[in-house]
Amino acid sequence: MSRSLSPTWPNRIFGKLKGLQIYALISAALSLSIVLTIIVTLFVQSGPVLLAENSGLMSTSWNPDKGQFGVLPMLFGSVFVMIIAVSVAFPLGLLAAVYIAETRSSRLRRLIKFFLEMLVGIPSIVYGLIGVAHLNIWVADIFDLQSGRVILTAGILLGIMILPTFLTLTEDAISAIPTKFRENAKSLGLYRHEVFFSVILPQAKTGIAGAGLLALGRALGETMAVMLVIGSLDRLPSPLFNPLSSGQTITSKLGREVAESAFGSVHFSALVFMSLILVSITVILTITSRYLFRKTPENV
Repeated sequence: MSRSLSPTWPNRIFGKLKGLQIYALISAALSLSIVLTIIVTLFVQSGPVLLAENSGLMSTSWNPDKGQFGVLPMLFGSVFVMIIAVSVAFPLGLLAAVYIAETRSSRLRRLIKFFLEMLVGIPSIVYGLIGVAHLNIWVADIFDLQSGRVILTAGILLGIMILPTFLTLTEDAISAIPTKFRENAKSLGLYRHEVFFSVILPQAKTGIAGAGLLALGRALGETMAVMLVIGSLDRLPSPLFNPLSSGQTITSKLGREVAESAFGSVHFSALVFMSLILVSITVILTITSRYLFRKTPENV
């Protein structure tokens, strides 16, 4: 004989669900308040340099002793390094993602993805040490430089660092394309490479673009690895797009000087202002990437 259910069991279940809803609401409110606190703090702490006369924020001169806080060299360095990183990571990542997604061996696919996930979890300081021990020397020898601590080295190292992230997300975007597209294309007599370039790639392009933006977001926030290999030049390269020049990124500048600046000073405020720029770019990249991911065929 089965045991009858208590007439109060719907109320107990409803009470648990309501408790979970309240917990989720509190968690969401707490997360939102933390984000808003960070943004407000950055704006408030950026006030002194924004209100200071002749701070030269949009200039190319950085000299705290003279009250000059031009952020353009660091902003240009960040963009230049990201361009090099993209040039390294995207072609390699796209080709590898295609191979992994289209391979018929599920065991090989799982093995490759396992190693990729391990690479994603390696701390950036480890990449930085490898860059100092090997990449600096190789770049200096190849281009006959006195030191390999240049923008090119930082870009290559960042490209290697974001490669696993971009590869994994790109492979997910390609694998997410419904099999009916492949089957319909094959039924028309298309070869395997024709199926990919004519059918799969156009369908996955928004997801691949989103993967690229997320990888860029990670590259933009890397500090230790870049700081170890890029040098410390506080001015624009000469000539401007010379990858063999020493430079600075926003993160490397923050890592070097934030502990040396006095809290509340204009110098500290200028560094916070660069943090605000960094956060703004990261938010834009994240929002755009999420929008692109939602436009992939599986989410349309």
